[in-house]
Amino acid sequence: MDTQILEGTFAEVQQRLSELPLELNARLRIIVTEEKELTEEIETNAQTFAPTPTGEYRNGLLLLPRRTLPVPITLDLVKRLSEDDEEVWHANRTARR
Repeated sequence: MDTQILEGTFAEVQQRLSELPLELNARLRIIVTEEKELTEEIETNAQTFAPTPTGEYRNGLLLLPRRTLPVPITLDLVKRLSEDDEEVWHANRTARR
C-alpha cells in the first residue's frame, strides 16, 4: 500500500482509517499533528528568525544604504579600472608559465 495522508477532524480520520482495506495485525505508522499547534509554531518561528529590517524598499526588496563616494563614478574611471584588472590578469598568467 502506498503512503497516504489523512487530514480532517478526529472523527473523519478515524472513519477513513476504519475504511482502509487492512488486516487487523497490519503495521502502521501514524503521526498526529494538531493544526492549531503547527500554526502557532510557524508564527513563533517567523517572528523569532525573520525580523523585518528597516530601510528603503523598492519592488519589495530592501535597498542597501546609500553612501557618498569621494570620487564620482564616470565612464573613464570604469574603463581605467577595467584596464588595470586586465594588466593584473595578464601579469598573473605570465608568472604561472
